[in-house]
Amino acid sequence: MSDFEIRPRCLIPPRACRRLGRTMHLVRGSPRREELGGPLHEAGPVRDPAESPLPVPDPPASLAPAASLESHVLNVNSSGTGRGPSKIPRPTLPREFYRGQARARRAALLAAVLVVGAFAGLAAAGLVDPGTFFGPHVARSDWAFAMTGARDLNARGLTGSGVTVCLVDSGIDLLHPDFAHLRLVAWKDFVNLRPDPYDDNGHGTAMAGLIVANGSLHGVAPDVSLIVAKVINSAGFGSSAAVADGIRMCADPFGDGTRGADIISVSLGSKAPLFVATDVTVAAQWALDRGVFLVGSAGNDGGMFDDGDVENPAVVSLAIAVGAVDASSRIAPFSSIGSSVNRTDPNLKPEVTAPGVQLISTAPGAHYVTTTGTSGATAVATGIVALLLQAHPELRPGRSVGSANVLTLKWALARSASTVPGQAIPHDSYYGYGVIDGLRALSYL
Repeated sequence: MSDFEIRPRCLIPPRACRRLGRTMHLVRGSPRREELGGPLHEAGPVRDPAESPLPVPDPPASLAPAASLESHVLNVNSSGTGRGPSKIPRPTLPREFYRGQARARRAALLAAVLVVGAFAGLAAAGLVDPGTFFGPHVARSDWAFAMTGARDLNARGLTGSGVTVCLVDSGIDLLHPDFAHLRLVAWKDFVNLRPDPYDDNGHGTAMAGLIVANGSLHGVAPDVSLIVAKVINSAGFGSSAAVADGIRMCADPFGDGTRGADIISVSLGSKAPLFVATDVTVAAQWALDRGVFLVGSAGNDGGMFDDGDVENPAVVSLAIAVGAVDASSRIAPFSSIGSSVNRTDPNLKPEVTAPGVQLISTAPGAHYVTTTGTSGATAVATGIVALLLQAHPELRPGRSVGSANVLTLKWALARSASTVPGQAIPHDSYYGYGVIDGLRALSYL
């Protein structure tokens, strides 16, 4: 049999193949030629397998890379076992590619350092509030508190200390971390008659946060004492009888005429049914006659379906009805219109407006929620009234005859309210006397 050679199919460009040269050497009389599938026809005698095989000359040094390439092409691994799949060398990218990646990483790191440094400089200069960007929520409703003068009153040391506020709402979640220092004077459940405070709806907890939160969120009057009357169920509905009973409980929680609320906050808007029964009006008037302040939401039925007046119990003459404005002091489209029929100053409805759009507040389960409506505006106004009563304790219930103290404070609120362009003067059926301004109101007392 004539000498032969095997050339595998080249998997690299032709120019490289020519440089590699021959990829396999001569095979003469191999005792294992049958593995190639050919018959054992040989002109000469057959060699004994026990004899040493014919020597195969070593490849020249210049062909060493070719032998390595051959092992991949013929499915031969580095150990010479002839097993395993073929391994094609992966092409490498130019070094400039990796150098570009390193430069990009360095540039990104430098940019991050510059941004952090610039932010720190702005924060140190007082131009940026880090609390606006970090924490469980953004903005923290401080824009609303600043607009109404609440933060100016806080800066004067007024935090609501010594004043008691009663919430007539869906309850409160006392386990929220922002209520860790809350002082609860009394609690009563008019829905499920449970002895311990809870909130299965969330509305009451959100209103409480705007007033008394003192943690991640800081309410208007964080040091007030609180009474809570649960009159709204988990679905947001309640009866007029429950609301009336809740108002009476606020004014006299223990039935002995002591430790009653200075302010009753009724943040019930259009999501709860209208309390048209006279028992709510009678209860509200009874509390006001005792000198207790009642702050109620104007309602959320503004627009083409507005019924022409504020909701009950804010409709009661001496009550303080609160409408809602946004961050630009524009009246919220849902804020209910008020009526001036058979009313005189300072009891025209609504009396004032307050921020009530996109307010961040507390929610059950250590959460936070965004709330919009005249309910939130009512809570903000309630907190400001609490700060004013701390500054002037002589206006608290029992310090004057009847409701004279209520009229005094309402005149201060009406005269100090901030007017906005386009608002009717002295009273507007949407804006009332204007946006509540706690700091200016203090100067009128």
